[in-house]
Amino acid sequence: MNLRHLATPLLATGLLLSTLGCSKKEEAAPTAMGSYKLDGTTRSCQAKAYVSSASSGGLAYDYLEVDLTTTPQPASGTEILKLYYLKPSGQPTNAYLLSSLELTAKGGTYSFGNNVSTLNSTISGGFSGTFSATASRTTTAPPYTTISDGVYTDVRP
Repeated sequence: MNLRHLATPLLATGLLLSTLGCSKKEEAAPTAMGSYKLDGTTRSCQAKAYVSSASSGGLAYDYLEVDLTTTPQPASGTEILKLYYLKPSGQPTNAYLLSSLELTAKGGTYSFGNNVSTLNSTISGGFSGTFSATASRTTTAPPYTTISDGVYTDVRP
């Protein structure tokens, strides 16, 4: 038996097996979703979380921002609802409080008050929660009055 003829198929098999090991595709992380009703009209959203820390006057805080981007975008342009949470550093996730809620839509940014929210951490390191709010009083009538039935699930930084 010629060793050279045997080595060629073995080499080809080895190369094939080594490329198969490298060709595994990475699975994309699932896109987190959320939804809410804006003046009774349901908005479906893609959700993203951002975490940061800061200190001021000797006090340290953890910040969490949850962005809900309406999909598909309305004809009036980009629409993003931002929920801002904060807690003293070192406290558990359930210590986060919703500090403000803002909607960017129709070329403006609108603040909401009377915010009600729940927030929980997920096993995968994300956040899930619920929320509702009413428009803050301004000198002019806001284009929106209520946000209700808000929910987001397993939103990750």
